[in-house]
Amino acid sequence: MMASISKRGDSWQYRVSYKDINGEYHTTSQGGFRSKSAAKLAASKVEIDASYGAKIDHANITLIEYWDQWLSAFKLGKHSNATESHYPGIRKALLSYFGPNTRIKDITRSDYQTFLNAYAAGTVAPRHKPKSHSPKKRARGTVRNLHQYVKAMAASAMDDLLISRNFANNISIPGSKGKDTALKYLQVSDYKKLKKYCYSHADMTHMYNYVIAAGVDTGARFAEVIGLTWPDIDFESKTIRITKTWDWLSGGGFKATKTPSSVRTIEVTDDLLQLLRQLHRQQSEYFMRHGFRDPDQLVFMSYRHSVLRDGTINADLRRLLPSLGISPVITFHGLRHTHVSYLLSQGVDINYISHRLGHADVTITLRVYSHLLDVANKQQSALAVKALSNL
Repeated sequence: MMASISKRGDSWQYRVSYKDINGEYHTTSQGGFRSKSAAKLAASKVEIDASYGAKIDHANITLIEYWDQWLSAFKLGKHSNATESHYPGIRKALLSYFGPNTRIKDITRSDYQTFLNAYAAGTVAPRHKPKSHSPKKRARGTVRNLHQYVKAMAASAMDDLLISRNFANNISIPGSKGKDTALKYLQVSDYKKLKKYCYSHADMTHMYNYVIAAGVDTGARFAEVIGLTWPDIDFESKTIRITKTWDWLSGGGFKATKTPSSVRTIEVTDDLLQLLRQLHRQQSEYFMRHGFRDPDQLVFMSYRHSVLRDGTINADLRRLLPSLGISPVITFHGLRHTHVSYLLSQGVDINYISHRLGHADVTITLRVYSHLLDVANKQQSALAVKALSNL
C-alpha cells in the first residue's frame, strides 16, 4: 500500500494504491485539500480502512448516497414525525437537480448556490399553482430549512474527510418573502376574545376548546399539547412538564420532542389549571360511565376515545375565528406566535421566552421572532425617550 501527495494548482491531492481482500489492486484519489497535512490525513484514513478490508469508495460516493447514509445515521428516528416529514422532499430536490451520479466531492459552492436559486424559483421538484402549469415559488423560510439540513450534511462529509470544504458555507438564501407576518398571529384584543370563548365553551364534546386554550396559555407546539398526560400536570407547583409528543401523523403513540431542548417545565396560570381540573373531572366521570380506561392517561383524550389531529384543530380554528369576528384566521401554530407576541408586548425577557418555547438557544428565538422584536424595541425606545425627557 502506498500513498502519494502532490500539489495541483492552489490545492493538494492524494493518490492511494491498495490491494483488496481478493488480492486485486485498486487506486483511489481525491483533491481540493487546502494543505498538504490535510491531504495526508485523508490518505491515512483510506490506508487504515483498506488495511481492515473496508471497501474504499470514499472518492466516488455520490451526494445522494451520502445524504441517505447521513440521514440514517444521525437523523431518522431521532426527531418528531413532523420534522422527519421534510426529509423526502429535500432528497427529491437534491436528486432532481444533481441527479444520482454526482459525487459529493465535485460539488462547488457555486453549484450549490445555483441549486438553491432554482429551488427557490420552483423549477427544482416543482409544486404547481392550482389550475396553473407555472411553478410555485418557494418562500425564503422554506429554502432556509432545506439549506440547514444540507449544510449539516456537508459538515459531516468534511468530518468523514470526503470533502475538504463545506460547499454550503457563505451562501445567500434566496426565496420569496412568504406570507405577511401580520397574518401569523393575533392582536391582543383578539387573543383575549379567543381565550375567553374557549374557556367558557370547553367541555368533553367540544375538546378543541380545551386544546386551543392550552395552546393559547402555553405557547407549546401542537404535538406537545396533545402529548400531555395527567402526571405532567403539577397542580401544586403550578407547572406543566413537557417531555414527549403525540405522534398524530402516524396514527398515535408517544414520540420524542422535536429537539432535546424541547424537554422543559413551564409555569402556567391559575386559570388554565382550573380549566384542566374541570376537564379531568368531566373526563373521569364520562369514562367511568362508559367503562373506558385510557392507559396513556392523555389529558386531551376525547369522548370518542381519540385525540384530535392537527388538520382537525386547524379546521376548527378556521370555523371559530370568523364566527368571533377575529381576523386573520391562523393555524394552531399561530397560537404559539401569538403567545410570544403577547409576552413581548408585556416586556417579558426574550431569554425566558426562548426557554418557554423549548428553543435550543435564544438565537433561534431572535431569528424566528425578529419582526415581533422590532415592534417591542420601538415600544421600549419610546419609553426610554419619555424617561430621559423627564430628567
